[in-house]
Amino acid sequence: MSELRLYNTLTRTIETFQPAEPGKVRMYVCGMTVYDYCHIGHARAMITFDVVYRWLRERGLDVSYIRNHTDVDDKIIACAAKLGQDPLAVSARFILALDQDLARLGLAAPTLAPKVSDHIPQIIAMISALIKRGHAYDSAGDVFFSVESFSDYGKLSGKKVSDLRSGERIAVDPRKRHPADFALWKSAKPDEIAWDSPWGRGRPGWHIECSVMATTHLGDRFDIHGGGIDLAFPHHENEIAQAECATGHAPFARYWIHNGMLTLVDETGTPVKMSKSIGNVVLIRDLVDQVPAEAIRIMYLDSHYRSPLPFGPAKMHDALVAAERIYLARQVLEQIVQTETTASAAQTASDLGGDAQDLFDAASSFAERFGQAMDDDFNTARAIAELFDLVRVVNRFGNHKKWWKRSAALAGLALQGFDLTGRVLGLGGRDSSDFFADLTDKLLLRAGQTRADIQAHVAQREAARTARDWALADQLRDTLDQMGVVLMDSPEGTHWRMRVTQVPSA
Repeated sequence: MSELRLYNTLTRTIETFQPAEPGKVRMYVCGMTVYDYCHIGHARAMITFDVVYRWLRERGLDVSYIRNHTDVDDKIIACAAKLGQDPLAVSARFILALDQDLARLGLAAPTLAPKVSDHIPQIIAMISALIKRGHAYDSAGDVFFSVESFSDYGKLSGKKVSDLRSGERIAVDPRKRHPADFALWKSAKPDEIAWDSPWGRGRPGWHIECSVMATTHLGDRFDIHGGGIDLAFPHHENEIAQAECATGHAPFARYWIHNGMLTLVDETGTPVKMSKSIGNVVLIRDLVDQVPAEAIRIMYLDSHYRSPLPFGPAKMHDALVAAERIYLARQVLEQIVQTETTASAAQTASDLGGDAQDLFDAASSFAERFGQAMDDDFNTARAIAELFDLVRVVNRFGNHKKWWKRSAALAGLALQGFDLTGRVLGLGGRDSSDFFADLTDKLLLRAGQTRADIQAHVAQREAARTARDWALADQLRDTLDQMGVVLMDSPEGTHWRMRVTQVPSA
């Protein structure tokens, strides 16, 4: 197996990954602030680190994966006030919704999903340690971290404390010693959720929450910290400062992985702002109602995780077509595997030659080629390209139907490649019948049709064929074609599926 190499934002270089403890990986990823349903921009990080988690486990590593829920925050409080509800009740409802959305996208559950509200004593303890060590100060019930007290401040983002002055980007705040000092503890406002502390009733600042949850569950130093590139500064920079100053241990995390951002584009590929006021926010739950999860995952994973990702109707349509191609190839293999045979894959390839030998060669080397792609800084775009190389060979082989009864072992070998991508990318691994049932239901919903509508037309056509009324049978076939139905006649009867012609959009 090749070495796993990844880009480390901290060093700005590609490095060979070596966990601190051989065979074990400790990873923390910033989760969501749960004050609303999550949209497709949020899903970029969730799917990126789901694949990182899956690949590390596929390599045989024991991974402790922590992905938090921020359930105490200004936006949650504002949402709760607007609804007239308890903030923790609001966040609990949206945590449940998020978990449902991510499960529908096929994400593997993290080892632990801690909540801020369950870590208030640990947060108070870390803040107290920072004050004791001279890195934080109490300002009339608000506690701030002193950026000037940490000589390494800016080592992740490259920013210098001397450049972080008040003005256009940093508001003047007379409570602070330096304009860039940030809140560790916020004094409570009237009727606001709060906890008792040595500095009075209040609640934690945003940055301290992740420092505490990471160190509580992974220790003072761990292997990987991840999140969107928008979090690198100030959130992750501040996490480093707090944790290393409080514990006295460095580095807080040895490897920092950041994904690029998603940008909404229109039909022409022109970037557009995604906002509630415009009404074009695409929620995860709405998108997964329209297309199978595999198509959504292709849309995210067919670009390198560090690259910007444009999202629009054309890109989503291409991803849907790609998912269909993958499962059509898997369907061919599943049908071949069901046949009776005693010949081995190698013997079949040797006997038949041609496309059979090509399939044997492609299937035998797939795991190695796929692994090399994933070890190259989690290059999922290259890994998917390897899958489509296998799909093309499968399709060529599948055209030679006279070979099917001798090729079950060879088809089984090829299926191992699809199963591998299913385990790692969440793509290609489920039974084709399940995928096409899912796809059909969603295409029918978009078209305003039902299975009963289609089946009635198919039954009428079969009756016409039985009566040898070829003109009516052809007319019904044309009608079904206009409805987006693909018919597949066989000795066992007529099967059908929906054609991917519609472009999913917001």
